[in-house]
Amino acid sequence: MRSCSESIYRIKVTNAEKLLILLKENSLYLPENCKALISELETTITIIKTQNTAVHLKKQLYSDAVENLKRIFIKRDDAIRKRLSGIGVFIKKCFGKTSREALSISDSISQIRGANRIHNVGNSSIENNINQAYLSYTSQIQLFSSVITSLENLKNTYTPFDETLSILALKAIKKEATQANDTVITIYSEYLLLKNSRAKACTRLSELTQEIKSMAKATSTIRKTEFRLIKNLKI
Repeated sequence: MRSCSESIYRIKVTNAEKLLILLKENSLYLPENCKALISELETTITIIKTQNTAVHLKKQLYSDAVENLKRIFIKRDDAIRKRLSGIGVFIKKCFGKTSREALSISDSISQIRGANRIHNVGNSSIENNINQAYLSYTSQIQLFSSVITSLENLKNTYTPFDETLSILALKAIKKEATQANDTVITIYSEYLLLKNSRAKACTRLSELTQEIKSMAKATSTIRKTEFRLIKNLKI
């Protein structure tokens, strides 16, 4: 099913409403079996307008959910990525820069930050597709969870002075990030369903238009001027 831009949906609905007005004004000249199509056309227009509102609302909710997730990971003063440096510094101080513990934590931190990211690579690039896995929030949460597990295994050795770096605080923000990420996925799934439903309704709108135009063309009593107006409406 071919996708349409938001502006195209608006144009289609506007033209469909113009068509509906023309059809109602010339209903006396149209065959009886055309009236059912006109009724369905009016219903379909209403459905698409309602769906447009729902799509725009869901799109905004999705944008807000993504922004909230970014705040948790990047933008807040206590964001996950802003805590990583403190964790890395503490581990290096305790075990040494080249220790197994420091290298393991450093590797996970680098992946969370997107150290493997390849910039300005086309969507068709295999390298870009592979590295997107590292950059996805789901993967980042998994990596962050791994960091927390590693810190827990250090037991009493990991005792940072900064409370935001404590195991309890890290688990709390991981839970917050997980919930926020689940919300993004849920809203995006709902957004896609709404868009697909609207696309199907729009396809039916186009089919109705063609059926009505064919009937109008076959009707000898409809005036040429009105038929020309009907024919020229692109839906």
